[in-house]
Amino acid sequence: MTCTKLVCCRMKKILIITYYWPPSSGPGVQRWLKFVKYLGQFNWHPVILTVKNGYYSNTDASLFDNIPEGIQVYKARSIEPFQVYDLLRGGRRKSKQIGMGDIKDHHSFLVRAANYIRANWFIPDARKGWKIMAIPKASKIIKEENVDAIVTTGPPHSTHLIGLYLKRKYKIPWLADLRDPWTTIYYNEFLHRTASSKARDFKLESEVLSTADHITVVSHSLEKEFRDRSRKISVVSNGYDPDDFPNLVIQPNANFYLSYIGNFKYNQNIETLWRSISELKKNHDEFSRFKIRFIGNINTQILKAIDKWELLEMTEKIPYVSHEKAIRFMMSSDLLLLPIPQAKSAKSLITGKIFEYIASGSAILAIGPTDGDAAAILKICNKHQMLDYEDYESIKSRIKSQYFQWLKTGTSIKTRSKAQEKFSRVALTEHMSQILNQITVPGA
Repeated sequence: MTCTKLVCCRMKKILIITYYWPPSSGPGVQRWLKFVKYLGQFNWHPVILTVKNGYYSNTDASLFDNIPEGIQVYKARSIEPFQVYDLLRGGRRKSKQIGMGDIKDHHSFLVRAANYIRANWFIPDARKGWKIMAIPKASKIIKEENVDAIVTTGPPHSTHLIGLYLKRKYKIPWLADLRDPWTTIYYNEFLHRTASSKARDFKLESEVLSTADHITVVSHSLEKEFRDRSRKISVVSNGYDPDDFPNLVIQPNANFYLSYIGNFKYNQNIETLWRSISELKKNHDEFSRFKIRFIGNINTQILKAIDKWELLEMTEKIPYVSHEKAIRFMMSSDLLLLPIPQAKSAKSLITGKIFEYIASGSAILAIGPTDGDAAAILKICNKHQMLDYEDYESIKSRIKSQYFQWLKTGTSIKTRSKAQEKFSRVALTEHMSQILNQITVPGA
């Protein structure tokens, strides 16, 4: 299509403010890293502002390879109270707890005091110290780079407070991207938050939702939660990058691997699952070649549960690996475990790995709300349906069926569908670019 006006062909600039950026790893990085990779195809030139001294659960330097040439990355230092908080909880720099994922595990006075401080002093979160340094840096970038729009992405949701300030000062179009719930995020259930702290947090959340020119979220449940406080809101889900899934020749495994890739949190512990595997092991001699494989950080409660069901000898633990290696593990696994965290917001939870699990072609054992957002995505992509947490017979039957099919044929069937392409990072970036176009049209 040929432009009739010069202005429509000008590459617009977007300032993306994100705490998580390479070398940090995980789904929080992947979302905007992949948007940045493809935004140029849709007439947007990204400029990045990230943290200089970030405090991350894991790092992956290979992710730098995803950043296109010519992308300017600015950095601002941060005051990091989360370091002290994590140390009080027993973590240590660069080798630590699974974010907030194990907050329920500790009962010592010191840890409970740290949790109370985290819950009531650092609102909305313990990364709020970055705001002090990021605002002047962002202001300078806006002036020097002639930015057309701003994006803030959270968690940490304190990042949106930077956008809120910049929007009010510069009247520049602002998109706030919420990858997870804010005040209703699952670990808030276990933090001893005072009524005034809850009220302050809700007020900040509401200010962001009502002030931003557009809100993007990753699920329809989140859209429903926020819609009454937002000018305009859209669902732009997470997804997978086709470039990450080469046509590899996967050699058959000597053992059958049920794999989980990523951080395994305490609220993903499903006793019904371990019981099912334990029963199959006891009742079938042929089950000797069945293995459970974890790639990444594992909460101690998970290992205790596995030990309780006498499954440790068939369990393999592999430390956190690069994203590229994680993809290879997905593709080479015979069955991928997808346990939706058990929380009040479980129906709205869509773990970022679900899309890469789907793209890998491997079979998926998904356990969680059968009427939730994740279940709907599996159905759209023609994958096995979600099974309920307590559905012992169906969980056992699914595992047994997949295992004995593998035992009979010596290999696992890989399946992909045309429907999954709507979740490719290219298609999702096009959708995001359309939203950015809308908020930067004068008078829109």
